[in-house]
Amino acid sequence: MIATIVDWDALLQVVWVSLLAGVGVTAAWGLALLGATRALESGRDGRAGGAAAYATVGVLGLATVVAAIVFGIVILMGD
Repeated sequence: MIATIVDWDALLQVVWVSLLAGVGVTAAWGLALLGATRALESGRDGRAGGAAAYATVGVLGLATVVAAIVFGIVILMGD
């Protein structure tokens, strides 16, 4: 009886997508923070190459977070 009421496939899809999104966006934000702070530290120490590499990591992390936000808004807006 309960198997006909609950759509287990949809429920499991919601669970794994939400876990993936939660971990992925959190990791991307962490990379954005890491890249920004290490780029500033490397720049102060005079290591331009390291600063550029960390700045790239930070920008990519921030771009991923912004893309996830935009994707979420598009999904919420519907067709």
